[in-house]
Amino acid sequence: YYGCGLVVPECLEDCWILDLGSGSGRDCFMLSKLVGERGHVTGIDMTKEQIQVAQKFIEYHTQLFGFSKPNVEFLQGYIENLGDAGLKDNSFDIIISNCVINLSPDKKAVLKEAYRVLKDGGEMYFSDVYADCNLPEAIRTHKILW
Repeated sequence: YYGCGLVVPECLEDCWILDLGSGSGRDCFMLSKLVGERGHVTGIDMTKEQIQVAQKFIEYHTQLFGFSKPNVEFLQGYIENLGDAGLKDNSFDIIISNCVINLSPDKKAVLKEAYRVLKDGGEMYFSDVYADCNLPEAIRTHKILW
């Protein structure tokens, strides 16, 4: 398992949730159970291979949770431009992201897009890697560390 730890609110039943950088779908499937059959979870990831892995397990989780139809979907796209993946304004109650936003070259665009697709009163929860000070040039330009 790789990640920073998933942060979500307690009451998610019937919510529509977007996972930014959903990878193989692990967090999405857990959230799928929590939102129930009337809720919905959308995962978006830029890598085709991760989306393909996640899609393989949709039916498995639908049956495991006893749902009559899937309540989760996975889209290939960039978190900096959710519109290209067909995500509309004011579509989600909750947005989550587990250790992905730090990887974006345009974090401002990610946050603007998140705000755009959140419903009025919606909430965003994310965990990520951060620094509480400016990093030295040697670290910022190091191929492995950065």
